[in-house]
Amino acid sequence: MSKVEFDTKAAVGKRLDMLKLAQFALDQQVIADSNYYCPYREGYLQKSAVINSRPGTGLVVWATPYAARLYYHPEYHFSKDKNPNARGKWFEWAKSVNLEKWRKIAEGKE
Repeated sequence: MSKVEFDTKAAVGKRLDMLKLAQFALDQQVIADSNYYCPYREGYLQKSAVINSRPGTGLVVWATPYAARLYYHPEYHFSKDKNPNARGKWFEWAKSVNLEKWRKIAEGKE
């Protein structure tokens, strides 16, 4: 006869720690990949995502007074001199390009 002991609390705690790390890595990658398409003049908009987001929580935010205007209204023709990849809805574009990579990060496979 065998006796098996299993510490459920420890297993759940370890799983939660792994999920938090995966969420942190995913959030960081979302910011980096989205900023690749984010307009850039002096860097404040891109830096605002680094400053105002909360990696590990799933909250990614670009927070400048003009962020929403540039995101939803690219017809304002922001300059592409410093970032030729810049476009409106930069998160959506990054998601369309990187979704599979993001899934792998979330699953801990990348």
